[in-house]
Amino acid sequence: MALVTLVALGQASGAQAQAQSARADRHSIDQAYAIVDFQTSRSGREIAQALQRHLDRLPMQVTYRQLSVADAPRSPGRFTLVDPTAQSAFGLQGPATRAPAGWLSAPRTVVCKGASWRAEAVQRLQARIEQHYTLCLFPYRDGRRRGHQLNVYASTLLEGDPAIPVRRSNEAESPDVFIRSAVEAVERVTGRSGVWIENRTSERDRPFTQDNDALSAQTN
Repeated sequence: MALVTLVALGQASGAQAQAQSARADRHSIDQAYAIVDFQTSRSGREIAQALQRHLDRLPMQVTYRQLSVADAPRSPGRFTLVDPTAQSAFGLQGPATRAPAGWLSAPRTVVCKGASWRAEAVQRLQARIEQHYTLCLFPYRDGRRRGHQLNVYASTLLEGDPAIPVRRSNEAESPDVFIRSAVEAVERVTGRSGVWIENRTSERDRPFTQDNDALSAQTN
């Protein structure tokens, strides 16, 4: 029994070490996001269903979560980013490191507190490149003014040695194309154009720093 226990502990330790090594070998080499407002009487369920129909047609692995919201707040919520490797409770976006594969930074965890719906989509672009998307829908109601804000965050993740260059993605694989297509899916169901509140476009040659846009103030 003791031998079996030792073997099990050794296997668990090995699995944990492999998982930690895998996490250490993953880097974010590009980030993009958009927040788009839709003043509409359409329900969050109708908008979420339109987004799900759109995402189901794409060559991606997608998971959905319908979240409970007691009452829509007067102001919509907003996604935030968390660095799971940060030593402090805040862990703001640290300086990016330049490598042949691009500007490297730690992958972030997306938090969508107050959202009524959330989707996670993953697309394998190359053997070493994955594109990750998080979409969150935030309802709001202030008197006669009501609607939803769609938050989309994109992160391009690199696996393996960043000293090895990677090819550029083509236009069809761009996070900006994905974000625009999601916005258009909501515009079709609401019958009106969305208002772009914030937008940080994809740009691998530009590092994502603490002070270059509004997202930094919402990173913790």
